[in-house]
Amino acid sequence: MALKYGISGATDQELLQILLRTGTVKQSLAQVAADLMQKYDNLAFLSLATVDQLTEFQGIGTVKAIELQAAFEIGKRAQKQSQLRQGAIVSSNMIGTKLQQQLAGCQQEKLIVIYLDTKNQIIQQKTIFIGGLNTSIAHPREIFHQAVLLSAARLIVVHNHPSGKTAPSKNDIQFSKRLVDCGEIMGIECLDHLIIGADEYLSMREEGMI
Repeated sequence: MALKYGISGATDQELLQILLRTGTVKQSLAQVAADLMQKYDNLAFLSLATVDQLTEFQGIGTVKAIELQAAFEIGKRAQKQSQLRQGAIVSSNMIGTKLQQQLAGCQQEKLIVIYLDTKNQIIQQKTIFIGGLNTSIAHPREIFHQAVLLSAARLIVVHNHPSGKTAPSKNDIQFSKRLVDCGEIMGIECLDHLIIGADEYLSMREEGMI
């Protein structure tokens, strides 16, 4: 059925049968799936069931219960990642505020790149480096290699200062200018480089540093 009409055309019970694969001598595969749907009514409620609750059903052991939970978790993560791309970046403030929350209290310096499409929608947020930002560690090729793989049109670079201060170092400024230059050559625009401090951020674009 799934091969003929596509997986999206399968009913909830049919999808469960695909995941469960087998029934038991006393309980057919279709009956096991039907019992689950009767108990939990829909997949949203079923996704909340614990391993202990799932193994109460005939035909579902610990391994199958974990496999079901894994399938639901994959669905949840795929949905979150899909929603992330729908978020369009309209200002450096959006990124600055978001990353301030994520990097609050971080004692390691991290360089994060936010890759955008032509509509400034987020394709991916990726941590590229962890450690001191210097030219021997942080190289534009790693950043733009990922941009090419994602077919990104633009990118925003963010890194934090564990000291809490946002004043850019000489390395920060040099690195930012290299990114802008590389972006111009490759046709992938570096929109900004943000430095995240303890309770504020600095936009190097807004400050006229790049």
